[in-house]
Amino acid sequence: MKASDFSQPRRMSGSAYVVLLVKALRQYASVFLIIILINAFKTDGQRPLLETVGIIAALVGCYLGLAAVSAFIGYYFKKYYMEDGKLVFIHGLFSKETTSIPLGKVQSLRTRQGFVYRLLDMRGVLFDTLASQSAEIELILDESDWNALLSRVETQERTLENKGPEVEADGEPDTRLNFSNWNLIKGALCQNHLQGMAVLFAALAAFYNTVTTVDDRAVDHVIDYVDAHAGSLSFQPSVWLAVAAVLYLVILLLWIGKVFLRYSNMEVRMASGQLLFESGLIARNSNRFRHDKVCTVYVKRNFLEKRLHGSTIMLKQALNATDKKRGTDVRIYGSDAAADFLGWWLGKDYGDSPEIISARSGYGLMGHVVGLDLLISLVATVVLLCSGLLVWIALPVAWLLVSLVKGLLTVRRSCLILKEDYLEISAGRFADIHNYVKYSNVEVVRLVSTPFTPYFRRVRLTLSTNGTSFTLRSLKEQEARDIYDLLLVKCGAGRVL
Repeated sequence: MKASDFSQPRRMSGSAYVVLLVKALRQYASVFLIIILINAFKTDGQRPLLETVGIIAALVGCYLGLAAVSAFIGYYFKKYYMEDGKLVFIHGLFSKETTSIPLGKVQSLRTRQGFVYRLLDMRGVLFDTLASQSAEIELILDESDWNALLSRVETQERTLENKGPEVEADGEPDTRLNFSNWNLIKGALCQNHLQGMAVLFAALAAFYNTVTTVDDRAVDHVIDYVDAHAGSLSFQPSVWLAVAAVLYLVILLLWIGKVFLRYSNMEVRMASGQLLFESGLIARNSNRFRHDKVCTVYVKRNFLEKRLHGSTIMLKQALNATDKKRGTDVRIYGSDAAADFLGWWLGKDYGDSPEIISARSGYGLMGHVVGLDLLISLVATVVLLCSGLLVWIALPVAWLLVSLVKGLLTVRRSCLILKEDYLEISAGRFADIHNYVKYSNVEVVRLVSTPFTPYFRRVRLTLSTNGTSFTLRSLKEQEARDIYDLLLVKCGAGRVL
């Protein structure tokens, strides 16, 4: 049978069994390790050493046997082939299950290459459709089978779109984007100052919770020890600040390392209607998806990103059953390539699309942003006043001032612009965020009056796609109604509520 012949049911290549075996060993490792440790450290003193060794050896044998059988079932009883423009999976041991996916409905085609995959020159392939409700079916293919299968999928897609196979040669060449690892590190650094501090505070809170749950006798011992050695244990505030700074830097480095492992050596290939995204230092993951899978293009620029001429770009995808369990959004850190992605998704002339109507949020939005912070600051101030800690009142006052600045910036950035070909939703607090949405992706629009609408003539507008949702508050009532009516026309009355 030829490598490119997918007309007959076929199994995955033999190396796929090794990958499945390693995955099965990892899956059952924790359970068998616990059982082995229980038998190894049994304290009854009645069991001879040789008997214990024999039991552990038997458990290890069971562990290896179970993993081998599980991998064999996953390998031997899974077949795939193509028939009438459909990719067909046959899988199952006792009950055969057949799953057919029309190639025209494949919204994204994802691959993953962990260390074992790359060692054996294999890759796991997963097919997604917007209607997927069952668990993923992974094909583990070698490079020749993967390239042949991808070629068949692309040929079938062109056929379904009434494009001949020769179009690719005569059409525009693919656009390839390569992102440097240095830009990736800069982009990761721009993301994490507030995130790292939040993680640090969470770690300190967990430590405090652990200490306070210790029994009273242990706490008394600690207090007595501190009283006896108070002089030697006293630290200056600068020492505590230094410790916090070091912890924060450690968290920051861990975050950058995580991003680097996931998104290093990033490559993007843009073709007509398709995008291929691949990244990863040790484990290479790729995501090939169509225009239809993208529901929103998200572009963020904070102060540091502006100074470093970068941005954070996300291609937010329509969610199916699998995507709700694990995020599949494409993220690009540190690169100023937003125009390339917007040109691929909206068309090269997207910047020339004329503005039809726009609406900005009023200062009523501040009530939503500042409300909780105001309540916390008032409660904290009252508690400090009642406790006589007048000096510490500066903390809730500073918190409230920062919250007021945050609210003003949010009002300044909140805006909705309807253009001829797409709509742009601006938001953000300490960063400029722009979300670009096609009219065809908008599924639900809601216009909501609040209890204050009769007095201030302000309303709330919510727009939802299959994967994202946006709420703009404190819009002028007439402008919001004009936008609502226009969206009824642009998006179709059957999909807008």
